[in-house]
Amino acid sequence: MQKNEYLRKLDLSLSGISESERKDILADYVEHFEMGVLDGRTEEEISESLGDPRSIGREYTAVSLVKKAENSPSAGGLGRAILATIGLGLFNLIVVLIPFICIITILAVLLVIGFSFCCAGPILTGGAVLEMLGIVTGILFFSVHAAIFLGIGLTCLGLLIIIGEFWLARLLYRIGIRYLKWNIAVIHGSESI
Repeated sequence: MQKNEYLRKLDLSLSGISESERKDILADYVEHFEMGVLDGRTEEEISESLGDPRSIGREYTAVSLVKKAENSPSAGGLGRAILATIGLGLFNLIVVLIPFICIITILAVLLVIGFSFCCAGPILTGGAVLEMLGIVTGILFFSVHAAIFLGIGLTCLGLLIIIGEFWLARLLYRIGIRYLKWNIAVIHGSESI
């Protein structure tokens, strides 16, 4: 592959990163070609030794998106980083996607449980108050006072679960970023990104 074609393919595959990063990467590869020509190698030999420009572009894009997700945390940023990392290889579909689906499922279940407890508490307390006032009867299977305390306890437990989930999500986000960086480093064959 000729230098211009190689650089064009690399440029197209770097579409997910900033213009300044893209220019720096392309400048590095132009320099590779210039140094190779000075060593007496052909453009085809140089492009073959550098590797597939699309794979290189996907790797740079994944690294860039992981760094962006690390520097400015957001669910969308993490999602883009996960998708870019999955794009590095079929094996990543299992190694990256399945753990993140499990994490999202656990967080969703905890959120539903927390909100359920937060909703059940006031309903139970309200039912106990209505029975205590004599407006309705027979809706509780235990004492009115126990129902009031149980309702308050359920509400507090639900709030604690939601607050705990917030902290757990932050911790899992940081661990997820580290995991993505490790995965890219393993694919790249380096110690870290």
